[in-house]
Order: sequence, then C-alpha cells, then structure tokens
Amino acid sequence: MSVAGTKWLGLLVGIVLCGSVSAKGAEIEKIDLPGIPVPLISLRGPIEEGDGDRFSKLAEGLNRASVILKSPGGLVKEALQIGATIRMSGFSTMVAADQECFSACGLIWVSGVRRYMSDTSLIGFHAAYREENGEYRESGVANAEIGSYLTHLGLRIEAIRYFTTAGPNDFLLLTPDRARMLGIETYKVDGGNVTTPSANPTVDVYADQFVSLSLLQSRCAPFLQPDVAMVKRAHEAVFAEGNKLVGAEKWVDLWTPLLDEVKAELNKKGALILCIETEAHLRGQGLATGIDGPSFSCTAAATPTEVSLCRQTELWSKDRAMNSIYMWVRNNVEKNVRKRLLDVQRRWLKDRNDCGGDARCLNAVYDQRLNELRAIDLPG
Repeated sequence: MSVAGTKWLGLLVGIVLCGSVSAKGAEIEKIDLPGIPVPLISLRGPIEEGDGDRFSKLAEGLNRASVILKSPGGLVKEALQIGATIRMSGFSTMVAADQECFSACGLIWVSGVRRYMSDTSLIGFHAAYREENGEYRESGVANAEIGSYLTHLGLRIEAIRYFTTAGPNDFLLLTPDRARMLGIETYKVDGGNVTTPSANPTVDVYADQFVSLSLLQSRCAPFLQPDVAMVKRAHEAVFAEGNKLVGAEKWVDLWTPLLDEVKAELNKKGALILCIETEAHLRGQGLATGIDGPSFSCTAAATPTEVSLCRQTELWSKDRAMNSIYMWVRNNVEKNVRKRLLDVQRRWLKDRNDCGGDARCLNAVYDQRLNELRAIDLPG
C-alpha cells in the first residue's frame, strides 16, 4: 500500500472505530472512499451467531479488500468462518494503533494475506473456553479446531501455542517483534509509514536464508563460482540477525530441520538445479549471492546474445553453471566420451546464439540443457 493510501486508511480508522458498538453482534459494513481503489470493510463489536454468514455475504464479488478490526472477541466458529473468507478472498486485515482485537478477533486478523498493525495495536490471544455453571472450562474441541485452522494458515507450532496458552481472563499480547519471533509476517504501520515484511523479516525468513547461503558457499560453489567472501559476509550477517531475534538455542532449532529439507531436495532435483534455484531465490530477496555477472567479462560482450546475458540477471547463474560443467568435462572426462560431449555442447551453443538477444529464448535453451545435465555433481 502506498504512503498516501496508508494515510487515508489511518483517517478512516479514526472515523469508523469511534462509533457505538452493537450488543447484538458485530457491526460489519463496507466503506468506499474516493481515491482509494481497495474497498474497506469495518468489523466492530462482539462476534456472535450469524456474523460469519453476514461477512461472507458482504464480501461476495470483492476481488480484494482491507478489513479493519475492533472487537473483544466472541464465537470461535464464526471467527474462523470470517477468517476463512478473508484468506480465500485474498483480503488484508488491520488493527489500528491503540485499538483492541482480542481472542476470536485475533484469529480473524491473522487470516489476512497482509496483516497490518502498529506498536500500540492491542492484539491479544487466549485459549478457547466455554462457561459451565458460572465457571470457565477450556474447550478441547474448539482449541483443536483453532490449531488445525492456524496450521492451514501456515503458522508453526510455537505460534499456535502462543495463541492458545493464556487463561480465560488473561491475554498474551502480540507485538510486531513477537510476531517476527513467531514467524508471522506483518506490515508495521507508524503514522504514514509502513515497514514491509521484506524490510523487517521474521526469524523463519532468516533461517531459510541462512541455510540457502550455506548451500551456496558449499555444494553450489563449484557450479556457480560465486564471490565466496561476499557470500560468507551475508551468511554471517543472517546468522547474527536470527540469533539476536530468538536466542542461540531456539535459533539452532529453527534452521537445523531445514538442512534435512535441503538434503531431500538435493536427492530429488540434484545439486545443479537446486543451486540455480537457490541463487535465484536469494537474489529475489535482495541478498548478495556473490554472482555479479555471467561466466565471461561483460566489458567484452560483442554479440546480441552476450549483451543479453549480461543484462538478464536470471541468466547469470545458468551461464556460470554451464561454463563450469564445460570446463570440468574438458579437463576430467575420458577422451572419446569428452569428444561426444563437446560436440553436443557446440550444437547447444549454436542453438543458444540463434536466440540473439531474446531473453525468453535464452532462458528456455539454458533450462533445457541444464535439465539434461542435472545428474552431474561437480567435486568441490
């Protein structure tokens, strides 16, 4: 959302959240403001029987929307229905500064594909309870439904426990920093400024980056020939951020299981393909990968193909991998086999150069050949 859009949203929050709250269930209304292309849905008050259907009906036909929340909570069943509608519809959710969203309301907020909050948003969670003879008893069925629902949203077990631990008269409040520790991406609003999840990653993102950079400077180095010192600096920086966010013990617990996933992917795809995907993944997140060009110096680029290879960053790792394989075959494979392989390589180079400067054609030609060579694993 643009800064201007955020300011409008902040103004609207001040307008719609100051009204009275109905005692007969949530007030749910759609609001259109001039100059804001995204419809806004305000949900205020206790969530009661029928609110899920009312919300679904209001949301019909909307391709996108931002849902502004202020509620003390209410019926879990209705909240989960509203949350499911929000997630399936691709809506965003927001709890404004100094506004409350407790219990079942928090389950709605976390359903947003984009979740907006501020440092002073009061988003609180506790376990689901039912009242029996004037006493509160924890509802195992409701908490199981909440756990299943949060799992489907992609939350890990620590977040689910956080949402369902506190007693009926207590709340665990969620801050932006706590959300990062639990792996919940948020857009942090501070007046007219919004800090995106990419600018303030969760610890889960750091864990993924740490393992990816580990792969890049080990198994991938023979293929991609990265600037190892650059990768090492990025690797150390990511490690430090994750460790600072959750502490050494929890940090190790987060990234260690990812190593097993990498091993499984190596067996499934092979090192060549996984390394190219990993470099693209890290580059897409704005991280330094130590890959600053194709396998040749771009100052000497003369043909349309070479110029295109220098301009298209997604081709750099592919070209480096092809060159590394070529050099290894030329220097290590038995003569007769080497001759056949190099003949194939020359025909492939002709196909590549026939693409001229067409980036789409070049990507297709590289992908096809690399897929044919995926079983190759260069020694370190």
